[in-house]
Amino acid sequence: MAGPTLAVGLARSGFDVTLYEAYTRRVQDVGSFFNLAPLGRAVLEQLGIANKVLGSGTVCTGISFRNHKGRWLADNPETTTNIMRGELSAALREAAVADGVELKTEKRLQSLAERPDGTWELSFADGSAAEADIVAGCDGVHSEVRRHLLPQAPQAAYAGVVGSGGLSEVSDRFTVDGLFHMTFGLRGFFGYQVISPGKILWFENHHEQEERTFAQLAQITDAEWVGALVERHRPDPAVIGEIINASVGPVWRWPVYEVPALERWHRGTAMVIGDAAHAIQPHLGVGATLALEDAYELTAAMRREPDVTAAFTAFQADRRARVAEMMKQAQRMGAVMTPRHWWERTMRDLTLPVAIKRGIKRSAQGFGYRLHPWPSGSQAA
Repeated sequence: MAGPTLAVGLARSGFDVTLYEAYTRRVQDVGSFFNLAPLGRAVLEQLGIANKVLGSGTVCTGISFRNHKGRWLADNPETTTNIMRGELSAALREAAVADGVELKTEKRLQSLAERPDGTWELSFADGSAAEADIVAGCDGVHSEVRRHLLPQAPQAAYAGVVGSGGLSEVSDRFTVDGLFHMTFGLRGFFGYQVISPGKILWFENHHEQEERTFAQLAQITDAEWVGALVERHRPDPAVIGEIINASVGPVWRWPVYEVPALERWHRGTAMVIGDAAHAIQPHLGVGATLALEDAYELTAAMRREPDVTAAFTAFQADRRARVAEMMKQAQRMGAVMTPRHWWERTMRDLTLPVAIKRGIKRSAQGFGYRLHPWPSGSQAA
């Protein structure tokens, strides 16, 4: 999300931008859906591309929380957008290209070296090479840019959680109510939204002590995974099993990783942002939003400050507190959503109503964060 968004902002600021993408398949085919928070949409609105790139999404007018017995706990009236990750990524790419960004695909980074004059040499797995005055690594939790640029920085660590999601076709008795329905199950967390008559987007998170890689999870058939999830949620409201059993098409699944916020996000005129700099657990639904915020705020900093290194330093200083707070809140929510012991579940159910209402209040206040005003003019040399 961060890469093409940053490309749009910098291109409009007068920079000559090339976007290098590692994927060798259609980006539309990659990933399940996610929930984009209001500040994420605000970034896209500021750039004037929200309606275009979010056109395939579904508006969510609120979130309803229930426990494993189906008892209502709380509502969050916040308006968000559910959208397929690949569809948004493709739309953002198109927006970047429309703004004059050069897009090069199938370019997996192999090396990154700083020259004596402070510029950069890049080489890719296909044997090609490039050079740049400024490098921004927006390549996710397992960032190759981070590995080359900041070799001493912590790498991604498994968070003890596996997630999955899919699309189900169900009967018309499921009404389109605009809500995302969340259930704190006994052995996993489940959420769904009816996006159109007979169609439901859903996701599930649960604790797994032993790490299973993307490749290992991919070896499991969709039918086997669906059957295991139905069994996992058998003690929970029957609607969960009904929705999972009605899955059509691929069921995406992934291990959840964290990258603690780096002490330093940049070296010289190269930087990492988004999940490459601070991957948090997905339990707040703000990972993509943080990436979009990073892209916006980094562009704004580079428009305010013509010295790139100074702009990078100011940007990181501004973002540090925001990222730290979101990481802390995500870890707290993760402990609530995927408890590991029976006594943790008992305490969760006793304290959940108060905790959710407190979290809703904080969320409504944006956790104290506001986007910086967009500086006027162009700062690119």
